[in-house]
Amino acid sequence: MYYRGRKQRRCICNTASLVKKITGQPKPLPFSEINNIRLNLFTERNSDGSGFLVLRGKDIYDRYERRINDLDIRAICIYVRELKRRITKIDLSYNQITDGGFFKLLKKLLVKGRSSVINLNIMNNELTEKSILNLAKYAPLIKLKYLRLNGNDIGTRGGEYFAQFLLNNTSLEFCDLGETGQTLSSVAQIITALRNDHGANESVRVFDFSRILPLFNRYSYETKWMAYHIEYLLSRNSTIIELHLQKNEFVSHDVEYLVRGLKLNKTLLYLDLGYNKIGDYGIELIAKYLRESPQLTLLNVAGNSIGDTGARALSYGMPYSKLRALDISHNKLTDSGVLNILNSIKKPYFLRFLNIWGNTFGHVTCGVIDRMLESGTLFQHTIDVKIYEVDKVLFAAYYPNPADRNKHLYYCELDYGIAQPLYHIKRNIIEEKKTVKVDCKQRHKLDKTDRKQF
Repeated sequence: MYYRGRKQRRCICNTASLVKKITGQPKPLPFSEINNIRLNLFTERNSDGSGFLVLRGKDIYDRYERRINDLDIRAICIYVRELKRRITKIDLSYNQITDGGFFKLLKKLLVKGRSSVINLNIMNNELTEKSILNLAKYAPLIKLKYLRLNGNDIGTRGGEYFAQFLLNNTSLEFCDLGETGQTLSSVAQIITALRNDHGANESVRVFDFSRILPLFNRYSYETKWMAYHIEYLLSRNSTIIELHLQKNEFVSHDVEYLVRGLKLNKTLLYLDLGYNKIGDYGIELIAKYLRESPQLTLLNVAGNSIGDTGARALSYGMPYSKLRALDISHNKLTDSGVLNILNSIKKPYFLRFLNIWGNTFGHVTCGVIDRMLESGTLFQHTIDVKIYEVDKVLFAAYYPNPADRNKHLYYCELDYGIAQPLYHIKRNIIEEKKTVKVDCKQRHKLDKTDRKQF
């Protein structure tokens, strides 16, 4: 084409058609094909120059009706190694990666000097004990700081190999080993690898041991032996600051073992006992432990069938504790129990987060919460209920807050329920961590906080 005597060139390709091919509409690319264009669209950019490669199975399946498998690992490794931006996190949860794909990933990306990946989420794939054996062989050379193996059936042998990995690795800080089909024998070896008196691993800071033992008719165990091992872990470990023990069927008498270990522990800050069966007696034992003013700052006892009696016992121990966050949601509390908890939150160490949703309370308790919100004793972004009024009667609605620990992200649920268009690439602002001390003498700082800065 000519305009005013000058020759103009114009692209003859159909841009709209190419975009549809890239995004999988209407016809997806061949089954085994995953290219740099797609991987680039799933890479989140960070403000510090790094990137997160997020390939969650649900998101991939909604777009292309398939999941990441072993055939895609080679393309992922080439993309991560050749990309100018440093990829520090890879999320491959809920896919179909087997031992062969994990071995490729291990040799190409997870060994020191071959990539910048320090965070790997490979939960709910198809890994077996062979993958953990290879992980143990390369333990001294692996630089991972975050590793999630939740939902992979690695079995008892896999647990033994993972214990060897813990003994030989010096970089891992966050470890998630929940729902991996262990037995008490493999649990004992894993905990032994974390004990100071057995050449313990000194790098693990956060340890997730939730639902570690499968429950079915052919394998039933007495929970006291599990609690007995946890007691040794607490009493003979000086590095773990966060311990998750959800859904392990602990009963009230098992808490006796746990409290004995807690009394000898000087480093644990966050204890998660959610969705067990400790009941009123179990929470009473924890309350007696809190009276000694331990270092514990976060406590999760959600879903433990705790009634008003247990809440009253807890209210006697809380004023002497250093708790900053308490999750007592989804229990059997009524107005009396919730009021006992609310009346004990004013203490030298100010309680910043409180979760009470899932209990039964009415107008009177809602009125107390409303007055606490108005006076500044509580803040809307630090409590998981929101008060509203209908016909001069107060009710409470669920209101998520940062103390929920982002469980929907942990289980890789999509933010909007369905996959969003790929033209928008997410950008994350990575801020420098700052140490902030908050107590009753610094309440003026809390008054200036909001939901994003707390």
